[in-house]
Amino acid sequence: MLRIPSVLSGQVLATWLCAIALITAVASAPAAERGLEVGSISDLDLAEVRRLIEQGRVAEPPPIVERRSLSLEQSVKVALENNLRLQVVELGVAIGERGIAGARAKFHPIAGAEGAASGTKRAHSSRLDEKSDTEEAQVFLRQEVPTGGSVTLGAGYSREFEDENSAVNSGNERRTSELAGMSIEVRQPLLAGGRVYVARQRILTAGYDDEINRAELRAAILQVTAETKAAYYQVVRALRQIEVIERAIARDQELIRASKALFDAGSVSKVDVFSAEVRLSDDRVRLASERADLEVTQNELRRVLGLPVSIQIDVGDRTIPFRPVEIELRSWIERALEQRPELMKIRSQLEKSELAIRVSRNALLPSLDIGGAYQPGFDFKSFNWRADLGFSYPLGNVAARSKYEQAELQRDRVSREYTREKRRVDLEVREVEIRLRESVARLKNLTVQVESARSKGEIARGRFEMGLANNLDITNADEELIRSESLLLQALADYASNLALLEARIAGPISPPRP
Repeated sequence: MLRIPSVLSGQVLATWLCAIALITAVASAPAAERGLEVGSISDLDLAEVRRLIEQGRVAEPPPIVERRSLSLEQSVKVALENNLRLQVVELGVAIGERGIAGARAKFHPIAGAEGAASGTKRAHSSRLDEKSDTEEAQVFLRQEVPTGGSVTLGAGYSREFEDENSAVNSGNERRTSELAGMSIEVRQPLLAGGRVYVARQRILTAGYDDEINRAELRAAILQVTAETKAAYYQVVRALRQIEVIERAIARDQELIRASKALFDAGSVSKVDVFSAEVRLSDDRVRLASERADLEVTQNELRRVLGLPVSIQIDVGDRTIPFRPVEIELRSWIERALEQRPELMKIRSQLEKSELAIRVSRNALLPSLDIGGAYQPGFDFKSFNWRADLGFSYPLGNVAARSKYEQAELQRDRVSREYTREKRRVDLEVREVEIRLRESVARLKNLTVQVESARSKGEIARGRFEMGLANNLDITNADEELIRSESLLLQALADYASNLALLEARIAGPISPPRP
């Protein structure tokens, strides 16, 4: 009799009961739910595999809510309107434009009002205390000027009270003086801060930032245009590749019929029939793969266009253009170095860093500021005037010197970045030129290969019908034909895509071929 330890008896018993129930449920489950445990392929029950496929739920592609037929030109337009990357860069441009408006506001006039009251008491040992009070009020309009100074126009009123008490006469004598009139005040730094480029630094910097953002937008437009064309050509290639396989399947079916007829007539063996059937299955497998590849390329096209997955894109242009261009590598490189937005962006960054150096160099100077004010009264007899002069220089001037050194290092960094970017642009153009030459070389050989494969297939079929060859010759020729036509399609799509990429690399259209 089996004894179960008392401490774990309940848990162990429950675990065993659950395990037995699970094994029983799995054993009694239908085969379609259990599936197959695939081990050695040679021992696999092929009939059971087919039955499971027929009984199982076949995965359906995502439902199509809308269909849109787009030509290549329409696709580029849609991408420029909906591509998410472009939308992000466009927002950066909009932000930069607001920055320019905000920087220019520095030279907008400022209106305001101010008032003040003060009092003074002077104690004396030989006489009574002296008291005086002052009251001032002014409305003003202040304007920053491009030289770094400011001009203030105002209208104000001031009044002073003085009380005099003497030891001899304790009476209080109150004297009042008033002045009302216009005023003008000017302040101007002569050394540090006293340059036009210093006063306009924020505006100039915002302008450079706007140029940088717009260069990024132009670069993104070129890249998205090239990606759209390449994705479009790949969809067309995938559609044409499916046609290649479908024609091969039609030839396979014809070969099966011919093989069966010759087998019935005793001209060929059953092996030829099996060989033709294997060939048909092989091409159907290829067809499934090519249809999946078509869906993948359509997803890539949707991504570039910025459209949801639920929209089915039907390409309106079902052809791949082939327009050989004359190789003009030196001209292409010169155009790229002059027009590429990435280089324009760094050139703007260089100008921005030069401005920062000039401003930080100005900050090394001492501060020498002058100012003055004049307030004539409305009676044209009274007036106030004031002249100011200020000088200062921080000992060591460490902060300004460090900022100047940082600006110089930043300029050097941007300069090296510009050199590196020029090399990268040069290499990118050269790479596309190499790919174009490669595509042309492939096309030359592939056209010959396709012609030979077609002729080989025709000869093999003729010999097979006369009983001079088996269908292995036909299947070999057909395999070569599918391979060569597929490579030819890919080479044509690659050439068209590389031309689109070249236009992005040189930032402009390619010159048409010379007659």
